[in-house]
This record gives sequence, C-alpha cells and structure tokens, in this order.
Amino acid sequence: MTLRELLSRLTRRHLDRDFEDEIATHLELAESENLQRGMDPAEARRRAAIKFGSVTSAKEGVWTQRGLPGFGSFLQDLKYSLRGMRKSPGFAAVTVLTLAICISLCSVIFCTLNGTFLRPAPGVADPTGLVTLQSPVAYPHFEQYRGDKAAFIGPVPFTVDKARIFGHLVSSEYFSLLGVEPLLGRFFDATLDLPGAAPTVVLSEVYWRTHLHSDPGVVGSSLRLNGIQATIVGVAPKDFIGILPMPHPAEIFVPVTADPRVAPELADDALHRTTQPVFRVLFRLPSGESLSAAEARLDAETRGFPDNLTHKDEKGRLVHVSSAAHLAPVTPALNAMIVMFYTMLVALILTLTCANLAGLILARGRARAREIAVRLSIGASRLRLIRQLLTESLLLAVLGGAAGFLAIWGFFKILPKLAPSADPVIQRQFFPDFHLALFAFLISTAAGVGFGLMPALAITRPDLATALKTSMRTGFGIHRRFGLRNLFVVYQVAVAMILVLLMGFLTLGIRYGTNRDPCFDPTPLYVFSLDPGTDGLTSQESAAMFAGLTRRSLSGIDRITFSDQAVFSFGDSFPNTAVTVHDAVKQVAMQMIGPGFFATLGVPILRGTEFTDRDLHSDPALLPAVINMTAARELFGDADPLGRRIRQDDRDFQVIGVVHFDRPVIFKNEPAATVFLPMTMQDLGRRPRQGTTIIVRSGTHLDEASLRNSLAAIDARLNPFDLRTMQADLAEQERLGQIVAAFYLPIGGFGLILACLGLAGVTAQAVEQRRKEIGIRMALGARREQLLGLVMHEGAIMVTTGAAFGLVCVYGIARAMSAAYAPLAQAIAWGGSNPMLTVGVPALLVSLALVACYVPARRSATIDPLIALRED
Repeated sequence: MTLRELLSRLTRRHLDRDFEDEIATHLELAESENLQRGMDPAEARRRAAIKFGSVTSAKEGVWTQRGLPGFGSFLQDLKYSLRGMRKSPGFAAVTVLTLAICISLCSVIFCTLNGTFLRPAPGVADPTGLVTLQSPVAYPHFEQYRGDKAAFIGPVPFTVDKARIFGHLVSSEYFSLLGVEPLLGRFFDATLDLPGAAPTVVLSEVYWRTHLHSDPGVVGSSLRLNGIQATIVGVAPKDFIGILPMPHPAEIFVPVTADPRVAPELADDALHRTTQPVFRVLFRLPSGESLSAAEARLDAETRGFPDNLTHKDEKGRLVHVSSAAHLAPVTPALNAMIVMFYTMLVALILTLTCANLAGLILARGRARAREIAVRLSIGASRLRLIRQLLTESLLLAVLGGAAGFLAIWGFFKILPKLAPSADPVIQRQFFPDFHLALFAFLISTAAGVGFGLMPALAITRPDLATALKTSMRTGFGIHRRFGLRNLFVVYQVAVAMILVLLMGFLTLGIRYGTNRDPCFDPTPLYVFSLDPGTDGLTSQESAAMFAGLTRRSLSGIDRITFSDQAVFSFGDSFPNTAVTVHDAVKQVAMQMIGPGFFATLGVPILRGTEFTDRDLHSDPALLPAVINMTAARELFGDADPLGRRIRQDDRDFQVIGVVHFDRPVIFKNEPAATVFLPMTMQDLGRRPRQGTTIIVRSGTHLDEASLRNSLAAIDARLNPFDLRTMQADLAEQERLGQIVAAFYLPIGGFGLILACLGLAGVTAQAVEQRRKEIGIRMALGARREQLLGLVMHEGAIMVTTGAAFGLVCVYGIARAMSAAYAPLAQAIAWGGSNPMLTVGVPALLVSLALVACYVPARRSATIDPLIALRED
C-alpha cells in the first residue's frame, strides 16, 4: 500500500460526496420502480428506504473497507469518547481519580514484590540459576560439594578509619560464580590470596565513589581494616553490592583466607574445622534443574560428608535451598505465601474498583439510554456500541493508570528525602521502572475491560432499548431487587469487609508490639555498640575489658552495663528457643546481659535478685537465670519460680529473680516470655555479629566526643558506634508500626470509601427510578418514616448480605494465612478474639454503609407528589 493510498483511506471526506450521490441515485431508482407499480409518492419513498436499509450502516461498512482494518473505527470511537468526557467532566474526574488511587496502591504492592522477590539482585549476571543453602555449613563441608559453588560470610562488620561498615568474606570462586567483572584491578585468586599472605580487599563501586572520590589510582593503595593495613586489589562494578544484600549491602569484600585479625569471624582455624558452620554456600544450578531437584541432590551429597553436624528436620532432610537471585533469602514456602497474599490484595483492590466504576457507568447509562436506543433503532449493531463503550472505559482507564504511575513515581522520587539513611542502591531496586510501567498499563487495561464490559452488555440489550423508547423513567427496565448494580454493591461491601479486617489484623498486630510500655524511664539512658574484635582487641582482652566495664568510674556516666543484643528488637525477642520445664516444652526468647542490667535500666526486681560481677564466672552447666513475668506465668503457672530449673538441650538454668520487663513481639498480643542469662567470661570473648550493646545511665548530655574520651581511659583502640538515646531507640522501633500503618490502613480505608460511595450511588439511583411510585405513595398518605424504610430496606439487605459474605471470606483467608506462616497465626488469633476488630470493624462498616444509604434515601421524603405524577 502506497502512502497516498494510506492517506486516502484515512482522509475520506472527498469520497463521501460521491458515495452519498450513489446512495441517492439508488433510492431514486427504487422509488421510480415503486411509482410505476402504482404506489403513491410517499409510500414509494418509504418502501425504497426500507428495502435499502440503514444508510448509516452502509456508510460505516464502506468506511471500514476503505480504512485500515479497525483503525478508522477506533479513531472515531476515541474522538467520540473525548467529546463525552468534555460533556461530563465530573464523571471523568471521579473515574480517573478512583483509578489513580487504585493503581497507586497496586503499584506500591508491586514495587514491594518487584524489588524484593521479582527483580534480580543488582550487578549479578544471570541470577535466576543461583541458589543458597538456608543454613550455614563448615568450610570443609563446602569444599566437598560438587559443581559451581562459592562460600561467603555476610554481612560482616568492619571498622575502617573509625567508621563501621559491612562487607562479605568470600571464597575465590565468589565473583566468577556471580559473573561479575572488576571495574578496576582484579578480584581474588586462589593462587595469589593464600592463607598467611598480605591482607587484600576489593571495594564496592559505591564505597570507592563515596569515600575515595572515584580515585582511578586506588588499586595498590591500602585501607585500614580493623586496625590492619590491607591492600586494595580491585573495585567491583557499578551497582554490585554482594549477593543477598539486605539488610546491609556489602561495601567491601575480603577473602576467606584473610588474617583473623582482619576478620575475627575466621578465628579458631575456621577454614579447617568442621565444628564451625558459619559459611553460606552459593550454587549455580545446571541448566534445566529445578529447585526441588537441586535440594534433593544436595541433600544426598550432604549425607555422605563425614562428621556431619547438620540436624535433620521433621521430614528427614539435612539441607534446604532457596533462591539467591533477589535482595533477601526467603524460603520457597514463605515466598509463595507473600506473593499469593499480595496478589490477592491487588485482585481485591482491582475488582473492588471495577465494581464501583461499573456501578457508576450503569448509573450514567440511564442518562444515555435514549441515545443508545436511538442508535440501536437506526441500525447500529450491538457489537459496534459495545466497542464504543469499551473504548470510553479504556480511555478512562489509561488516563487513570498514567495518573497512578506518575503519583507513585513522584512518591519514590521524594522517598530518599523521607528516608535519607537508606542505601541508594537498595532504593533503586524499588524505584519504578519499565516493569512497573508495564504493570500499571496491564492493570489499567484490565480495569477498563473489567468495569466497562458488563455495563456495556447491559446497556445495549435490545429489550432494554425497547423499554427505553417506551418510557425514560423506567431506567433499565422494571425495578429488580438484586439487579446487576445491586450485586456490584454487595461485592463492594464484602471486599471492603475483607480489606478492613485483614489490614486491621496486620496493622494492630505490629503496632501492638511497637507501642509497648518499656517499663522504665528512658530519658536518662543512652545506647551504643562496641565491637572490640574489629578494633584489634584479642578475645582475652575483650573479655577483660567487658568484665571491668561495670566497675569503672567513667566521667559523666552514672551506671553502665551491656547485652548481647538490642534492648528492644523484634527479631531477637521472638520466642523461638525451646526449653523444658517438668517435661513440658515451651518456646521462650533468650537474652544474655551483664551485671546490673536491670538497675541501669531502672527496671524493678519483683522477686529475688539480678546478676552481679560474680555471675561472670558462673559454671556454664548451671547458669543463674532471671525471667520476666510472662515467662514465670507460662513456665510455672501460679507456682513460685525462684529456685526452679529450666533445661535447654544439655544446659540447666536456675531462676534467681523475676522482673517486670516486657519485650515486644511482632504479631503477638502479649510480651515475649524471656529468659535472661548472664554473659560469662567465655561469652565476653566472643563477638556478636552486630556488636555488643552498651547501655549507659547518664545525668548529663552524652555526645560522641565525650563518650570517646571516656572509653579512651579504658582502651584507646575502642571505637563506639550507633550512639543514640534510649528514647530514639524506642522511637525507631515504633517507626515500623507507623510504616505498616501508612502502608496498610489506606488500603482498608480505600475499600471502605468505595463501598460507601457505591451504596450511596445505587440508593440514589433507586430513588430516581421509583419517583412515580414514591409520589403515588405520598399522595395516598404515606408517612416520611415509611418512605425512608421503603428505600433503605433494599440498602440494608445489600449491606447485611455483603457484610456476612465478607466475614465468612476473611476468616477463610485468615485460616489459610495462619497455616502458611506461624507468626501471622498469632496476630490473627488475637484479632479473632479482639472485639475492637471482630465487632467494631463490621459495626463501623455497616453503620457507614447505612449512613451512605440514608443520605439519598432522605431525598425520597422531599419529592413533590404532583411533580412526580406528572413526569413521564
């Protein structure tokens, strides 16, 4: 086809006159034949027109043949839709805004899934075939595995120029397995980086750019790691921050052959001892091998290892594998549950929006009923009208999708200002990209078809056209108690109930744990961390330093103590340690603390006493223990816990005290049952991965400079990090609940608002359709209360039906979620027994829905019966 032919088909105006003349000639000939048969002129003209058929249909058929297949009709439908939007700007604005909010919510959910579980880890070549063992192994066992493999420990803390950063300890195969090429220099080589060789380090591109100002001559220079000079041998490529980089992206990489002074994790001959399972193992699967097949193969290999210390699970498996292609390691079961949950949320939000907008279109269809009827009567095909109405819906959906995408793009654009501490490479994983744009387009297209197809089918029914030609007041035919729009409203109420209750379970389950009373006054308390191992202290020096810390008199510090973990931490406080009391197995949380821990915090001892300096030298086979009130109740009931014993594996603990100290647990409606143990000299020689938490009570303001001066009196090598007030620490824990509330509550609120708007709309339509009936009843003496009851009766039926269906569905979904993920089961179980959720939320939803129904119903009492009876 030539360009001239194409333009000729698209610009048909100069051809229309000839075609109209041809039609007129054809009609004149037919009329002449009828006149010759003896018909009068008017009858001859009428018969000729009937025989020819619809002139408009004939024109459309010729235009379709002349133009590109479907393209000309699409342009015509598009222009008509734009004219319709100009005539009804309010309807268009409401529709686009509703869709923009819907697609924004769906896009936030998709960004979470895409960044964490769908988008591959940055900087890694072909990550889809990468898997990792869920449990760490000893290095000799790693060497016995066959195939492409690598080992690493991470994230590992390092002190670099008195600043704390995180990196990975990696085997020489690490970079080649990941398909990573150096930006500068080289990566580790098994023939060059031997045990005992000079320390070497590879920098991430982010660290090289932000700390060394992209110095091209950095290779060969040195970096002081944990007090030891290490030679920089290379720089990793842009965006590469290690495998499984959450929560701490790798800023440097150190070989596993490094001196233990550089990496204390490698102490005690970690490369040759089978009793130190600290290495994560990466594998690249052979082409075509599935995750389950790889797990079975690796499990069989592991069974052949000598002196294997891996424990079997309840199914007899030694190892489990998970994908290593994304930001965080997630088990396949949990990954499936998360993906299914968020997919369900997207489906509920999308279908709720479609039901609401379909109801709006059905209501708007009444105003266009005469137009549709006329177009059907003059020969327009039903398929043609459905295509026209679908084009209007798709146009609105595309505009809503574009608005939603721009809104979420703007949100992520300002996110770095709201969370400046977040790693920029991690943030880019969640930033909108082509995948999100495609997702928004597909969602908006699905929404356009979803809320446009059923109304289009309903509006263009032939029997409907006949009814509309007969009387405009009948709307969509005779009044039906549960017509199509009523079913939409029932579905909206049900989905709103599901969304509000599910979001309530999640939000309150998290916020309950984040907003707990700390049981002490946090005002005079400060928290920071020490990691003597990275500061160059030996195990013996570290133990001696901590043992004498509580007895030292430090300037500006009233009391000081320490703990192996943060005072409040959801991950550490979850009760996941099995202990035995009188042959009954219970789950508790454990925390190791120093002398005077509770006195420093200001927590009262209810019974017994707390740990002192002599407990640092306790017998590991029988340690003293302090428990909180929750543990006393769960482990011993009403019995006196003092002097009682708690057994864990081959160790016994004897209770010497009970404290009023509640540690919050995410998704749990009560504090964690916690057992506190003393940190012994042996424990003080080890180094926790996140450092040892130091708690200080100070009557004066404590800043980093004064703290460093105080610690210098103990050992000049000590570098404190993460200094903060206890109030700030508590606020950080509460922020998680605020983030969850900010994410989930709008979803429930959006569902609630849409359901109420849909109910108000269908009630208003019912009032409008029954104006004559209401006028007759008023003329016959019906009271206002009777008319309100008449109109609200239908709304009440829809509300109760939808609410009941939603309650049944939400508890079915909750049971499925509980079975898939144990922590959620506790939150849902608490929510199921919490009257604020189980009674308050349905009551609120029903009340708001009835109010939404009452407002238009109240208009029925203001109808003038004389005007209503005169209407046709």
